[in-house]
Amino acid sequence: MRSILILIPYFGRWPEWFPLYLESCRANPSVHWRFFTDCPLPLDPPPNVGFEPIEFGVYCDRVSRRLGIDFKPARAYKVCDLRPAFGEIHAEDIAGYDYFGYGDVDVIYGDIRRFYDDRVLTHLCVSSHWDRFSGHFTLLRNEPRVRSAFRRIPNWSESMADPEY
Repeated sequence: MRSILILIPYFGRWPEWFPLYLESCRANPSVHWRFFTDCPLPLDPPPNVGFEPIEFGVYCDRVSRRLGIDFKPARAYKVCDLRPAFGEIHAEDIAGYDYFGYGDVDVIYGDIRRFYDDRVLTHLCVSSHWDRFSGHFTLLRNEPRVRSAFRRIPNWSESMADPEY
């Protein structure tokens, strides 16, 4: 079975439904999640969900160093613009995983492996949209050409460094 890690930087306050979200993660024990957050850590997180406590400013500094840009967003939501670069930003976190991806915390997962099996996980990207990456859940193969593909986007560094989402 191919391994999966979902990366979720999340800053501010957990939404009121976050315990339900975590239960849907718990129901998918072969998929792993890693949060980077300044929110209080949950009391009983699922074993497949990890948390790295980190202040937003420290996370922004990490992004700036890893991408060689000046990342100083006006709001934490700007982190969503970084999703194509998560493979480089979080290179150490995704080491050893076959696929990495991102998602939103306003979804409740069903049986992820029922659809995202090894037959589906042969593609470079798996998204719920045929023509673009979906924000709520996208998986990318963990290989150099995929991790660095965002660098082929015209003006990627200016777009990511722009303080507005």
